[in-house]
Amino acid sequence: MSEPNRRRRWYRLAAVLLVLLIGYGSYRAIRPDPNLKKVKQLRDEFATQSKDWTPEQRAEKGKEMRTAMEKLSPAQRDVLAAEGRKKFEEQLRQYAQMSPQQKIQYLDDQINRSEQMRQQFAQQNGGAPRPPGGGPGTFGGGPNGPGGGGKQMSQEEREKRRKERLDQTTPEFRALMDQYRKDMNARRQQRGLATRG
Repeated sequence: MSEPNRRRRWYRLAAVLLVLLIGYGSYRAIRPDPNLKKVKQLRDEFATQSKDWTPEQRAEKGKEMRTAMEKLSPAQRDVLAAEGRKKFEEQLRQYAQMSPQQKIQYLDDQINRSEQMRQQFAQQNGGAPRPPGGGPGTFGGGPNGPGGGGKQMSQEEREKRRKERLDQTTPEFRALMDQYRKDMNARRQQRGLATRG
């Protein structure tokens, strides 16, 4: 085989390899991350089905969620948090537009669900109160949260996280959230229940 033919063959092979590499790289860049997909699936399950779960099922799903979240990059976590804030802000807007009777019904539904979960937890744990953050094995009991099994945050770390969360929200969101908290505490008080911070 002559030298020019050998070179052409190598050029063709190099071109094919380059096309394959570009194709693979493009696929990796645009395909959905399986861990991100898992977290979104679990988040949707929590939103639609969690009220029907037993405390054991909730704890198991919370553990699955934490495991999947640990595999995400910080950028992916930020995207998920932003999506969650946006969804929650929309719920707060809907709440703000409800009539007074609808607001009472909505708050009562939230209180009933919360109290039911608290009672189920107490029954399972011999009357012990539910720790803040959901406790170990539940969604919300992260590694730095109380009962999460990890190190406790210092006052400076808590303050830093509070400021970061504040920076990620709009003044409108904070106003909606403050009003919702006031309404929730007022309704809890009317029902003879402890208010929350």
